[in-house]
Amino acid sequence: MEPIMSQGNLVLLFTLIHFSLGRSFSVLFAIFNQMPVLLYFPLALAYDYVQIPVYGAILERSSKKLFPVRWLTRKADRVMSSIKERPLLKKMMSLGDVGLILLSALPIRGFGILSASIVSFFMKKGRKEGTLLLMTGSFIGIFIIMGIAKGVFKLWGLIF
Repeated sequence: MEPIMSQGNLVLLFTLIHFSLGRSFSVLFAIFNQMPVLLYFPLALAYDYVQIPVYGAILERSSKKLFPVRWLTRKADRVMSSIKERPLLKKMMSLGDVGLILLSALPIRGFGILSASIVSFFMKKGRKEGTLLLMTGSFIGIFIIMGIAKGVFKLWGLIF
């Protein structure tokens, strides 16, 4: 009988968490379950890399009205309206490429690959340039989450 938390099961759970809840939760799951960094880091990057062209293709098709996707259109509208409402997002958009990297990097709800893909599309970034910027943000974002988790563990160790 295989243990419930074997390496294969951890990878499966990591994958499910990454695609359902996002990179922040999946990396935190990996850290809390002591998965090797050399396993979860490339997995998180690969999963983000897979999402970018999928979102890009959906955005291209939905913008041509050949393949309307109500959910994605609503998400795009929400992202654009939140950019207008939130000063932080507005500031990031004014930063151009750096703002797009930050948008995909920061482990804050509402940020991430989908939001950054939508913003990249509206900024009219090419496929290669947009993918490079989003993957740079993903790379930085994983390190941010790792740093936050390490800080929480140190703080926890000092308190208890």
